[in-house]
Amino acid sequence: MAPAPSSTQQKGLVAEFIGVTAADKTTAGKVLKQHNWNLSAAINAFFNQPVASNTSSNRAAVTKIFDKYRDNPKEAPDEINLEGTGTLLGDLKIDITDVGALVLFELVQSPSLGVITRQGCVDGLAAANADSLPKISAIVEQRRSQLPSGGDAFRAVYNHTFALGLQERQKSLAMEMALEFWKLLFSTPAFDWRTDSTPWREWWLEFYEAKIKKAVNKDLWKQTLVFALETVKDDSMSFWSEESSWPSVIDEFVAWVKEKRGKSAEAMDTN
Repeated sequence: MAPAPSSTQQKGLVAEFIGVTAADKTTAGKVLKQHNWNLSAAINAFFNQPVASNTSSNRAAVTKIFDKYRDNPKEAPDEINLEGTGTLLGDLKIDITDVGALVLFELVQSPSLGVITRQGCVDGLAAANADSLPKISAIVEQRRSQLPSGGDAFRAVYNHTFALGLQERQKSLAMEMALEFWKLLFSTPAFDWRTDSTPWREWWLEFYEAKIKKAVNKDLWKQTLVFALETVKDDSMSFWSEESSWPSVIDEFVAWVKEKRGKSAEAMDTN
């Protein structure tokens, strides 16, 4: 085991931990000690592991935040709607067009775009130990920074986003909405869906808008993510076969990509 850092180094690590997590000094020192003063491990543990502070006082603090941003406390006491959500995002310095907004909506399990419920807000923020605006901002930024890997954080945000765009009583996402979400989720600073030889995101959007032209159901939404993750690992698409159980739209896309690559190869040979 590496020797413990000096007291000066420890103070520096505590300051960095507080700067990222907005935790208090006592919590910062405790979590850092538990992780042998490994700053990265301590920060990840703070945000990703259940915390003991999900108590009545913790929930009360989150409830105060929720109540502050309600649009109409009398008629809708358990909801924050578009105006209040916009104000909250502004106070958190999160642009509504940034993927960070989708991270927040997943964190509080928003039922639709711009709507935050009391239960989703209190449960989500209390569980994340985010009982102040600085802490909410810190955890959103921490989870946002995890999106490019395509790991659990990105999967959670991606899958939740489908529900955000659904209109009442609809089971499929309007094509225009799906395309806008894909543009946001499949590019930096989220998951950059491309490889050195293939602009996957651009090709998928071009194909879908030109060839499919229809709403996106939940299965296709989820399978598009699975396909995207596979193509980044295997640009040749050797994981795909006619016997695979991919949605027919993805089968059509594979054929479209192969044809497009064939035309590109022919053009290069001609030149």
